[in-house]
Amino acid sequence: MDSSNIADRAERQSGTLRDLERRAAYEAGRPLAAALTTAQADALRRWTLAAGPSRNTPAGDALRQLVDYVRKLIRDAFNGRGRQARRDAERAAYNAAQLGTRQASAIAAAMRGQPTPPVQPDIGDEAQAACDHIPTAIEEEQQGALALLTTAGLTAMGMAGLNSAFQRARRAVGRIARGMAVAVTSAAANGARLVARALGSGVRLLWVAEPDACAACRAYAGLHIRPGGLFPGGLSLDPRRTVFHTAIPGPPRHPHCRCVTVPWSPDWPVTGTPLPTLLRQRARTARRS
Repeated sequence: MDSSNIADRAERQSGTLRDLERRAAYEAGRPLAAALTTAQADALRRWTLAAGPSRNTPAGDALRQLVDYVRKLIRDAFNGRGRQARRDAERAAYNAAQLGTRQASAIAAAMRGQPTPPVQPDIGDEAQAACDHIPTAIEEEQQGALALLTTAGLTAMGMAGLNSAFQRARRAVGRIARGMAVAVTSAAANGARLVARALGSGVRLLWVAEPDACAACRAYAGLHIRPGGLFPGGLSLDPRRTVFHTAIPGPPRHPHCRCVTVPWSPDWPVTGTPLPTLLRQRARTARRS
């Protein structure tokens, strides 16, 4: 098979991964987002009742009771969300591992001209760590929101202070999406890693940058390592803007990175420009576009 066809197939994997990630992040974040919307509406109604006809900021016992009430609303909105989001991320990661395994097996079979040995999907340590961190991230945002709900803060800022607390609370939805993105891409990369290992010695993992990749990820296009090795840190086509110094076993280079890796060997009968060279050329052309 021609290397251009292989590169096209590999780059299309990023779009499939992006769709999986976005659907999973939306579904995982939706319950908390809805609960916070309901809680904020309830808090604003309570504020209006406490303020009375004058619409002045409540004071004294009325304000203290309001703060306690709103803090409980936020705690209730967050209750159990971290555990649920972690379970959602683990399910999405397993789906991504299946996807990564299936796609890597198909691409390897196309390059080798023979079937790929069966591989059991597994999400890997990096994806599991991303899933496990989601409850902690959500708790951080909950505590940040609660810290804004004080009598002094609301006296100074009024209703704007109340809304600020809910704005901070909603950052947890973004943290869910961020953790989901890392888990999904890491799991897909682990699927490719398992396929490369199953194909035996001499098979490498080749980095394929997503078509609209950042300057850092484009610098990795065409690089390859042995399964279990590390891609170097500190690479970028524009080091003034994007540098990540840590060596990594594969994508993601950063949250919401949808680069992929594919098994590759220089001994496989692929025609045309060598695949690593072609991927590097495409990445640098994209940089100039």
